[in-house]
Amino acid sequence: MKCGKILLEMLRLYNVEYVFGLPGETTLGWYDEWKRFEGIEHVMVRDERNAVFMADGYAKVSGRPGVCEGPSVGAPHMLPGVVEAYSSSIPLIVITSDIPLNGEKHNMLTGADQSSMFKAFVKDTFNVYKAADIPFIIRRAFRLATSGRPGPVHIRLPQDVLKEDAEVQDLYAQPEFAACPGKRFRALQEDISAAIRLLHGSKRGVMICGQGALLSGAWAEVEKIAEKYGLAVLTTINGKGIINESSDYSGGIVGARGANSVGNALVRDADLIFFVGSSTDSAGTASWKFPAKEAAVPMIQLDINEAELGNNYPVTVTMLGDAKATLASLLDADKDYVCGSRTNIEKLKKDKADYMSAVESALEMSNVPCDPVRLVKETEREMPENSILVVDPGISAVYPAGFMRSNGGRRDFVCNFAQGSLGYATAAAMGAAKASPDSTIVHITGDGSFGFCAGEYETLARIGGNIKVILINNHSFGWIRVSNDMVYGNEPFATEFADIDYVKIVEGFGIPAARLAEGDSLKDRLKELFAEDGVAFLEVVCAPEDKCVPPVPGWAEKAREKGMKNHY
Repeated sequence: MKCGKILLEMLRLYNVEYVFGLPGETTLGWYDEWKRFEGIEHVMVRDERNAVFMADGYAKVSGRPGVCEGPSVGAPHMLPGVVEAYSSSIPLIVITSDIPLNGEKHNMLTGADQSSMFKAFVKDTFNVYKAADIPFIIRRAFRLATSGRPGPVHIRLPQDVLKEDAEVQDLYAQPEFAACPGKRFRALQEDISAAIRLLHGSKRGVMICGQGALLSGAWAEVEKIAEKYGLAVLTTINGKGIINESSDYSGGIVGARGANSVGNALVRDADLIFFVGSSTDSAGTASWKFPAKEAAVPMIQLDINEAELGNNYPVTVTMLGDAKATLASLLDADKDYVCGSRTNIEKLKKDKADYMSAVESALEMSNVPCDPVRLVKETEREMPENSILVVDPGISAVYPAGFMRSNGGRRDFVCNFAQGSLGYATAAAMGAAKASPDSTIVHITGDGSFGFCAGEYETLARIGGNIKVILINNHSFGWIRVSNDMVYGNEPFATEFADIDYVKIVEGFGIPAARLAEGDSLKDRLKELFAEDGVAFLEVVCAPEDKCVPPVPGWAEKAREKGMKNHY
């Protein structure tokens, strides 16, 4: 059996349906086998970085490792996506073909030390020295990608190895590692008991869930814990979706991305903080202000990764284990306990209602530039019930995170706030569409992100899918523009764009496109967008962020001092 076919057979045994990639000379030996192989679709992209972002979006929505590939010359282009996946613990299998073994020592074109390039940002990197090793390497790669702290794994396939024939006797998979988490383990019972004692003493407790809770699939357990102990549930922006945000127990987002004054105040005033699958990073804590590092409040931290336990806070009780399994054990160990008070939840319910009434004025404005709150709330009303949001960093993420409610029960909000590179979400939206073809994918992006991935609109038109694109045009790198203003007090520098006809560009790729013009009905434009079959595009002009300051804790007070409206 040829090396390429061995690889395809192993991927099929792990239920891989799609591989996202870009052709190159070093990969042709694999493609030669692929032409005669059924069951795994190759999804061609226009940039190797986007192959990884597609796989990332697929993995987040499906819960299975995303598989992507690129040729030797494109391997360095894949690193931004790999770094994002590694930082946010997303399971990926990243395959790069390469020049023949030791070819780089002879200065062969496109040769570079791929293993060293990837090593710092993957759980492991494998060189395939002979075709017969592939079954072993694939099994090990899937175990690593889905178990413990999930993450990407890199496999290097040299050209000369791809040409090999080999007789293999071990074409089998370990199906328990085909999805994440590969294996669950629970925290020690003594740590669970210590956590229970703290929970019993809490009257204003909050549970802060990060992306680890989603990766574990702990939706039901989080809801039960909240109800049992009367905890308000907050999420980081990456953890959005772990709870139905219409629930009385939901406090929304915490930190600096997508948060508001209600959620952050819950953390500030809490008498107990329970972190679940959260790395306690700067975005999820507003640079360690919510909670403050000096806060004299007991803390519990549950995480699959031992490196995160007490990493940024003096945690009272640490629990090392899978979120779903450990929370289930906690519930079972304390099944007779009944919480005596829900006054904090009643207060939360009122505070949320008061907050939303304070921003209602934005929903009544009909002018262009459009208020971002109005845009996302109107979108929420018009988009189908089964929608999945896939958003780019900046204004495109913060307003949907803060003002569009997740239904919980699955990951229905996809972003990339481990690294936060622009241009992520167009590719990730296509990956999400492959993972959940029955869903409407609502892709909200910005003009800054568009410049990073305009070529992928050809991919979007070619592969199709029920993807609706909303491009927020504020003629700038708006987040940098407002940061420059709020942090340094400076005029805009190196952030403004020339006028671009995005509708004409997108129509050139064969995608139906429209623009919200002065006097148009936003509601009608959104209805038209969602009524289109397949891919469709709507451009909406919004003011740059220094004119319409996003709800970020550090900026809200400065905005008020300047007499500017702010929704924090």
